[in-house]
Amino acid sequence: MVFEKISIVKGRKYKSLVRGYRDKKGKVRHQVIKYIGAVEPVNKRRNPNAGRKPRLKVKELTKKGRDFIQKNLKNSKSFIKDRARIIHLSSEGNTVKQTCQKLGFHRPKIEKIIKQFNGGKLKIFERGKSLGKPRRITNEERAQILQYLNTEPEKLGLHFNNWRHKKLSDYAKKQGIEVSPSQLGRIIKQDEIKYKKKTSWLYSNDPNFAKKNLL
Repeated sequence: MVFEKISIVKGRKYKSLVRGYRDKKGKVRHQVIKYIGAVEPVNKRRNPNAGRKPRLKVKELTKKGRDFIQKNLKNSKSFIKDRARIIHLSSEGNTVKQTCQKLGFHRPKIEKIIKQFNGGKLKIFERGKSLGKPRRITNEERAQILQYLNTEPEKLGLHFNNWRHKKLSDYAKKQGIEVSPSQLGRIIKQDEIKYKKKTSWLYSNDPNFAKKNLL
């Protein structure tokens, strides 16, 4: 007769396959045929995915998102096309490693784009941040700017003769008025202001230079 037997060794339970038989005197004896092992193994089988980060992939695309990605796979702008290809491959089930191999991009770039897409969807296809509308100039600031423009720079302690958009913008900012050169151009155009350019002085070693310029 063969059966399983549990024995306790140093406080731990072990299982073995045993055969029962009678000896010559008729007593029942047990013979171990095979040791099966501990009933509760010390080292439990570890989950192969334990401790690993979940696989990075794009979230499920909507129909609008799929159409947009498909449309831009051949976009003339590489900035948009590269992102569309990365999102497309990830949505098809490719891992980050597989996407790297197919496109030849570095892993950090692909991971960054997938994370940005999952956070902001199609916004990753917009290059840079929109600067928005320029700051609105108040009537008082506008009047002050025009006053600067109608004043000779030298009288304001500046070391140049004529105003330029950039110079006037820099001076206005020092006075606490935030205005860009392009805004100044629009203000000047709206008020139909014309620059009065000064004739630069010419210098020469010729003793008759002044007389010649007066003729």
